[in-house]
Amino acid sequence: MVLFFFCYDIIKMVNSMSKFIPNMYKKDIFSIDYSFLKDKGIKVLLFDFDNTLIEKGNYIINDKTIKLISKLKKDFIVYILSNSIHKNKIKKVSEKLDIPYISGSRKPFKTGFKKLKLDAKEQEIAMIGDQLLTDVLGGNRMNYYTILIDPINYNEIIFTKINRVFERVILNMVKVKRGEYYD
Repeated sequence: MVLFFFCYDIIKMVNSMSKFIPNMYKKDIFSIDYSFLKDKGIKVLLFDFDNTLIEKGNYIINDKTIKLISKLKKDFIVYILSNSIHKNKIKKVSEKLDIPYISGSRKPFKTGFKKLKLDAKEQEIAMIGDQLLTDVLGGNRMNYYTILIDPINYNEIIFTKINRVFERVILNMVKVKRGEYYD
């Protein structure tokens, strides 16, 4: 039933294809020019969890990511915003990174974003993630700056695999190709 409403919502939003276009598309979180974001007035970074910060199913954060997040916390407020319901796994990673998190956020719906209760304007927030139909669409619906990255890997749950089918169609329609990065 939830899948039906999700698909209906997606079809309804296809009329406004701009909601599916990220402001920036990069290979991974390490390829993003964070000084550009700071200069643009971004104060808050929302990171997706699975296949953005960590490999899906692994839940062990690597040292390179720990160092990046530690550096980013000097200039930004950093959160994890995940659709995952595995709260304990996200909690362990968020504790290791020393950043807050929201699990079960239900992106692209606005309810999860609103749980954050951020003290920032829409134009001061960036959403970073690997999925067009959750991270980019959700961030664009909130009028945030959106950054699409390639997934760390394609070890994904069935719902994400279904989303990837829709994602390929939409990416072709909006002329965004995986592997052709831009700002």
